[in-house]
Amino acid sequence: MGDGVSESEYYMWRTLFAVAHADHVVTDEEVRFMATALADVSFSEEQRAQLHEDAKNAQDIEAMYKMITEPKDQAAFFKFAHELVHIDGDYGEEEQEIMLRLKELHVQATDVDKLIGTVSLSLEDDGGSDGSDAFASGVSPKGFKDRVYSFRNAFVKKLKEDDD
Repeated sequence: MGDGVSESEYYMWRTLFAVAHADHVVTDEEVRFMATALADVSFSEEQRAQLHEDAKNAQDIEAMYKMITEPKDQAAFFKFAHELVHIDGDYGEEEQEIMLRLKELHVQATDVDKLIGTVSLSLEDDGGSDGSDAFASGVSPKGFKDRVYSFRNAFVKKLKEDDD
């Protein structure tokens, strides 16, 4: 995109602007939220022009959200979205439904296996006088990993069942 914010952050803001339209009423508070973002964030002129249009016209929230590729932008989205949907004092049914759907999309798109692979687990001595460690109960490190994956598999299975 050249100048301005990253594409992922740009779509975070586009998604937020779309969320402002979720209940089909854009309140003064939501307009101020968008105006503040337009004034405070270093968007390129092209990005700013598109966001001005997004402020006036509802966009496909899910399509916009799927373009947020960076975990830090996804986390920022949910922080700002929580503020945005409560800003007018009325967390309406449409807003609740879209936030639940976006959280589902977030969980489905999260590569849990990749996250597990990047987490380094180190276990400390439990302080027992016999020198036993956290696996003293007979759970080997491989067994621990298997348990983590079993939780992951059960979690993903439950999500899929809820979608059906």
